[in-house]
Amino acid sequence: MKRIAYWIAAAVIFLFGVSFALRNQVEVAIDYYMGLHWQAPLYLVLLSVFVIGIIAGYLASLRMVLHMQHQMVQARKEVRQMEQEINNLRALPIKDVI
Repeated sequence: MKRIAYWIAAAVIFLFGVSFALRNQVEVAIDYYMGLHWQAPLYLVLLSVFVIGIIAGYLASLRMVLHMQHQMVQARKEVRQMEQEINNLRALPIKDVI
């Protein structure tokens, strides 16, 4: 049921995107630094900026994700060492002191 809802949501978003592209075919001119110039339909410019934003966000979060993965590996090593230590302590014979 969840999968059907995702497909319906994706289809609705796709249809909105297509209708937006069909209604906004006006050419816009983008001027960059150093004399670079780009002329394209408005929907293509907006889509390009959106994709560039996604890539920039992914690259910005990549460092944090890699750091968290490193911390997770270290924590798993510590847990294994502690479990081994607990097993070793359980295996020691108990001495009665009286």
